[in-house]
Amino acid sequence: MSMRKAGTVGQFFGLVLVLSLPFYALGITGYPLPFAPALPISAIMAVVPMVAAGLLAYRHGGLPATLHFAGQAVDAHRIPHAGWVIAALSIMPLAFALTAGILWLTGTTLPGLHLFPIMAVTGSFAVFFIGAVGEELGWQAYAYPRLIRRYSALQAALMIGVIWALWHVIPFALMGRSAEWIVWQGGGMVCMRIIIVWLFVNTGHSIVVAVLFHMMSNSVWGVFANFDPWYDPLIMCGVLLVTVVGIVRLSEYDPRITSITQPGKQSTPRL
Repeated sequence: MSMRKAGTVGQFFGLVLVLSLPFYALGITGYPLPFAPALPISAIMAVVPMVAAGLLAYRHGGLPATLHFAGQAVDAHRIPHAGWVIAALSIMPLAFALTAGILWLTGTTLPGLHLFPIMAVTGSFAVFFIGAVGEELGWQAYAYPRLIRRYSALQAALMIGVIWALWHVIPFALMGRSAEWIVWQGGGMVCMRIIIVWLFVNTGHSIVVAVLFHMMSNSVWGVFANFDPWYDPLIMCGVLLVTVVGIVRLSEYDPRITSITQPGKQSTPRL
């Protein structure tokens, strides 16, 4: 089944918006998830990209296409070696640690670390994993392959990253975030999407690696009860931007770092 017959990326983004509207309304209640108090109840909208992509896959290819699409969530066999898994799991914790270090060096008093109760932490990680699967099956497994047919890997990452950030604007606003906070957090999300695509193209288009990175990007909120007050999205955005610049520069010097042959193409997309 061709990409054209399988649905367009415009249809996907439009369906994501429509399916998200009830969850935006639910977020107005302000209630947290009962088993993950660090998260608002609207966090369950993380499954929307997966649902939207699954519906389009079913519409254009029936149950076989839908099962093939869903099967990408367990494609760990694509990963060439464990180093990429380590990178996916460690980049965001290191970025958070570096952000905390910069804040400390600039005179910010950081509170001691206080963990949420173990059941809350367990619940949060379960939500983060399920949410990461729900999002990445949409953004990376469905939208990215359609964009890469017309754009470079970096351009596709930027487009998905901007839409991903805009998708979060209403939930962030309902959580009481300032406009400045939302802008810098959105910038950080665009950088994160570029890193996800970098991991993705280097692991044979493995959704598992994208899911692991995405899950870890949310981990601190679900573990540390007092993390939110000192978190500065401006500094985090700067840290992630430096990381992205490093990836792009390395890609320029050595295309093997960020390349994967596309079906039907002789060229290799690069970041």
